[in-house]
Parts: sequence; C-alpha cells; structure tokens
Amino acid sequence: MNTLQSAEAVQAKLPPWLWGNDILGFAHTAQLKITPVDVDKQRWSVQALERHEHRTARLVRLIEIAPPGGGPQWERLRRLPASRVPNTVSPELVAHKRHELVESTSPENLLARLNWLHMSLTLARDEEFISAADSAFQSLKSVQTDEAKPLFPDLAAYFVSFDPAVSWRSGLARVLLRIEEEPALLATPPTPTGQLAFGSGTMLQTDIQVTRDAYLAPLFLCHSPYLWSIVGPRQQGVTVLSLGKPLGGQTPDPAELIQQFMPSGPSNFPACPPIAATQISSTLAWWADHLNELLSVATDPATFRDAAGAYRPRRQFETLLSLEQAGKRVQAVLAHQRDPASRRLLAFAALDTLEGLKVVSSLENAFELTKAERVLHALEGALPAEVAAVLLPSARRAVEALRECQNGFLPSSHVSGGGVAIPSKNGGAVTVSLENATKQYLRVLRNTSHGFGGKDDAGRRRDEVLLMSHTGELPHDFALLPYLYWLDCIANPQRLRTRLTGRQ
Repeated sequence: MNTLQSAEAVQAKLPPWLWGNDILGFAHTAQLKITPVDVDKQRWSVQALERHEHRTARLVRLIEIAPPGGGPQWERLRRLPASRVPNTVSPELVAHKRHELVESTSPENLLARLNWLHMSLTLARDEEFISAADSAFQSLKSVQTDEAKPLFPDLAAYFVSFDPAVSWRSGLARVLLRIEEEPALLATPPTPTGQLAFGSGTMLQTDIQVTRDAYLAPLFLCHSPYLWSIVGPRQQGVTVLSLGKPLGGQTPDPAELIQQFMPSGPSNFPACPPIAATQISSTLAWWADHLNELLSVATDPATFRDAAGAYRPRRQFETLLSLEQAGKRVQAVLAHQRDPASRRLLAFAALDTLEGLKVVSSLENAFELTKAERVLHALEGALPAEVAAVLLPSARRAVEALRECQNGFLPSSHVSGGGVAIPSKNGGAVTVSLENATKQYLRVLRNTSHGFGGKDDAGRRRDEVLLMSHTGELPHDFALLPYLYWLDCIANPQRLRTRLTGRQ
C-alpha cells in the first residue's frame, strides 16, 4: 500500500456478524471500501469510497424539482429509497390537522396554510408524498396579492437528498465503540433485548438521521426573523419550497398566551436585504455541495486514524455529536429572537462547541474583532457573489455587533484614552486596547453561566474591574457570532479534516 493509500485508509477490527454476516454488503451500503487484511484476526482496511475512487462524495445532493417560476417535475423523486422506519402517524390525525389549519380557517390566513404545508410534507406516507408535495406547491402557487397577482411568482421546489450511507457510517462508529468497551462482542453479537444494541448517543444525533435541522436550518434561517422557504423533513431528505423572496417570520405581538412571560426582544429588525430567486437557487446548490463534503470529512474513518493508522471510533463518535450540537445551537440562536438573555447563552454555548471542534482556536480568539473581520473578509473573497448575497448579511451584522460591544465601557479611572487599565498578575496594572478588553469582558460573561463572582484566583481582580467598567449592554446581533464561524466551517470542510486529523 502506497503512502497516499495509507493516509486515506485505516485498519479496524470488524465483527464477522456485521450486517448479517455480510461485511462487504455493509461496505456497499455505507459507501466504504473494505478489504481484508487478516480475516482470522478480524482485521480489515476501511476507506471512504470517494477517497478510494478519487472523486467527490455522494452523500448529499440537491434535486431541482421546479426552477423559479417554472413547473414542477416530481417524477425526479420516484427513485428515492423507502423510509427505513414506517410512518406511525395515523391518517385520521393528518385529516384532523388539515381540517384545523385549512378547512376551518379563513383563506386569508396565510400562516395557517403555511403551517399545514410544512406538516403535510413531513407526515405524508411514502406512497402519498409526491401527491402531497405537488398539492403544497400548487397551493402556494395559487396565493394572490390584493391586486390578484401571484404572491410568489418565483416559487421553486427542491429536495435535499441524504444518502443512507451517512447514517450507516455514523452507526459503524457506535458499533465499534461498544466493542472497544466489551471486546467479547467482536466474536459474538449482543443478545437482543428489545432496545437498540448500539444506540449510544442516538438521541443526540436525531438530526443526521431525520430532521437534518443542524445541517440545513442555519441556511433556512440565515435572515431570521425573515424566512424564504417552507420545508418538510423526511427520512430521505428535506423538501424545500423556495418562496423566491423573504417573508416576516415573527409577529410583533405575542401569538401564544405563554409569551406574556417571555422577554419581548427587539421590536424592530433591520430590513431584510432583497433576495432574488436565482440567488436562493445558487445558495442551495452551494450549501448542498459543501455539506456533502463536510459530512464526507466527518464520516470518513481516515479522518480519525491514530499514528499507527488504526481507526479511532470514539473520536469520530464524539466529533459527530459535536457537529450536530454546534448546528443545533446555531439554529436555536437564529430562531430564538424573543429572549435576548437566552439567545446570548445559546451563542456562548455554540461558541464553546465550535471551540471543541477546533473551528475556533479559543473563545477569546472568537471574541477578537480582528479575527472576526479576517473570517468575514475571507468569506467575502471565497463565496460566489450570488451566494454571498444570501449568506453574508447576518455574518456582517455579527462583526458589526462585536465592534459595538466596545462602546459599553464607561469613562472612569480604569477607562480612558481608548484603553482599559486592568490588574495584571504581578499586582500592577496594564492598559489594553478596547478590542482586547472586550474579548476579555465577553469571556467573563460567558463564565457567569455559573454565577457572578468567579473563582478566587489570580484573575479575579481583573474580572471585577472588567465587570465594573462595562454597562453590560450587548447588541442583539452579537448572538450571530457563532453563525459567522459555522458558515466558515461549512465553507472550508477540508480545513476541518486537517484540524481533526492533526489532533490525533
């Protein structure tokens, strides 16, 4: 085996009972190249098929059903694989929700209709899906303005398909993780108990198997609280009905009684920049291509090899959990507009996860304005113009909000001349720039999830001075900071491979 092949393949001990005693059958389904090294000792060489064939992965792909303003061709979805888990939602419940949201409401109630469309795309059984999707498309196409013109003239339809290989590759890590803990399972499979035998962390990875929210919702919410799509997740992927323009996704008044007890959040948001339907199409294609590459990196066993070339399933398992957690937290930040305090905590939590993934080198580095500006500048140079028009406005707002954080320092004996004098470890004081003081202050706020006061250590006096010197007011858009770094991760999946492989 040459050096290139050695870097692209790993050695692993695989149980002979895998996939019903058909290891090569599993390899085909998981898009892996598995070859024997020493079958008697259960040693195999495992390689991602895309690396073996020196081509792009085929894990995620965008299927265009209807271009902007064009007619749909739903037959392009007839070859989707059947759902692996049967749909357990009763037709009676579906009919009841349709009656509640469509038949019992005014035709002018667009929100109820949109909610029903999302639900119908998700709940339809396999044999009814294409009919339900076409019905949803035609329903949106028929919506008119007060001037009797189409409200969505550039309506388009897509399907983001996820190959089952994504789930099976992540499943292999769970199988070998348990075998590491219980070596006897290498020869003999566990006795069925009615529970998942290799279910470690499965409820922490529901998005990679069902909703795909962690991987797609940051795209759909990139202009939150404005929305440009109606989506319906299914086991095979996600239906996307592009409206061709943004709609307001949040009402200024509480929509539910319990929202009386939720902070109102900002009452005004920056106007959503105009988005052209062609820009949305280009962005969907770009995101699907980069997500395909990112999941190739994260599910490639060679990304998690040790110095001896052996596969480390625990590292892959932890990375996949972290990726999903990061995406879900970015999604929560973007969707959680009403409660600024919770949104800020979600932003800190998202940055913590991105630090764990080495997407950012440290929290203080993530809080550094010049670092954020460099990342934004690199994205502006790397993203195609049509894609940048959709994805970068919120990233720019994040950088501007980080800059505004410096305005909260109060004039005092510690703050003057564009700097902040903070205690040093040797008992003296050092004056740092507003940028430097801001990143240290933000770290203090992040640490206060355990309460104010902190540890009684050498840095306590510094933290006390920083808390005293700042008003505590952070711009609402500060919480968009993890979106900037998550977008950078999506844009540079091979950089993630280098960081993950280099940490072994």
